[in-house]
Amino acid sequence: MSEVSSILPGGVTLQDGKYKIIRVLGQGGFGITYLAEQTGLGMLVAVKEFFLKGSCQRDSSTSKVSVPVTDNKDLVSRCLKKFKSEARKIASLNNDHIVSIIDIFDENGTSYYVMKSLQGGSLADRIRLAPLGEAQAVSIIREIADALKDIHANSLLHLDIKPANILFDDRGRAVLIDFGVSKYLDNQKDTTTTTSFVGFSRGFAPLEQINATASSLSPATDIYSLGATLFNLVAGITPPDASTVINSGLPEFPPAISEEVRHAVKSAMQPRSKDRPQDVYAFLDMLPQEQAYEEEDVTVVPTPGAPSPVPSPKNRRLFAAALILFLGAVALCGLAFFLKKQPAPEPVPVVDTARVEALETEVNTLKTKNTTLQKQVNDAKGQVSSLTQSKNTLQKQVDELTRKNANQAAQVSSLQKDNADLRKQVNSYKPDAERWRRQWEVNK
Repeated sequence: MSEVSSILPGGVTLQDGKYKIIRVLGQGGFGITYLAEQTGLGMLVAVKEFFLKGSCQRDSSTSKVSVPVTDNKDLVSRCLKKFKSEARKIASLNNDHIVSIIDIFDENGTSYYVMKSLQGGSLADRIRLAPLGEAQAVSIIREIADALKDIHANSLLHLDIKPANILFDDRGRAVLIDFGVSKYLDNQKDTTTTTSFVGFSRGFAPLEQINATASSLSPATDIYSLGATLFNLVAGITPPDASTVINSGLPEFPPAISEEVRHAVKSAMQPRSKDRPQDVYAFLDMLPQEQAYEEEDVTVVPTPGAPSPVPSPKNRRLFAAALILFLGAVALCGLAFFLKKQPAPEPVPVVDTARVEALETEVNTLKTKNTTLQKQVNDAKGQVSSLTQSKNTLQKQVDELTRKNANQAAQVSSLQKDNADLRKQVNSYKPDAERWRRQWEVNK
């Protein structure tokens, strides 16, 4: 009997030896990603295999993938169709910050697509020990936002934006990967149902995705994840769950983080979808402009060995005047830069009137319930008091009867004693009575 496995072992080839599996890079709900070699070019690639977790199994001797439970076959078929359709859609996107798909094929009873291998590591690895500086974090977020522009323009939602799904290419550019739970914005194109959602990343997914219904998802869903990723980069901690954000808000930002970034993150992570920026452009407008992070200082390095000319008195006066003007310009620039860097006023928080009214209604309902319970408690206390009084009265009656019974017992004992004495007297009178009776008989 063949053994059951889930992954392809190293050394296995696909497409008649075109691709040679090296090792597993990762496994998610939709599939397994392998590091492989494109043997013709000797180039490393990433190969993703469709393998629906919990529904598919593999024969380890033949590498064939099957669906052992008949009831799961329809779901697997629909998800496989989605896998191939979105691979073709992603392959059509020409964006440096979206993973490049270079091949797609069917084999082993399933489907595969091949991507360029990204050897620069993941964003999650970069922040494992310490958060990023604000300038670097904003730069990376701008690159991923550029990818989202094309994704949303093609009626797709990514739905899994997080540092672990952002890799770097050999030029240091951030690249968005893993479209395993992506979904079409046009529900008529999407042949899957909500059962195709195999999970979400806690801290990076908003409530409408956690409670996934197709009609509730929008570009603002990805905006939430983008804002959560920016928070993770600058704060160095995983964002709290969406339910915690509703009740407690976000943790404190590091002191060095600008008001613009704080405001952008808080706006993107609003619990209600309609309160967030509705597209990537609106979110980007909230971030500090790139020139705000440019270096201001310029260092002039003299050429080694060059003679230093001695200026004439006229040139010295001109140089002094130029120096004064230059210093004045520097002072003005410094003042302008200082004013520019002053923190923007804290945005006025938006009051969720509907939620406040709902909470007030809930409080009033709880007050009514509390009043009713208090009345029931008081009634119960009255009944307990009445029962206690009845108990005390009965106890008194029992004590009185016990006392009377004791008295009666004493009286009975006394009567019994008197009766015994009388019996003795009667018995003592019997001989005299018998004698008197006989005497009376004689006298008669």
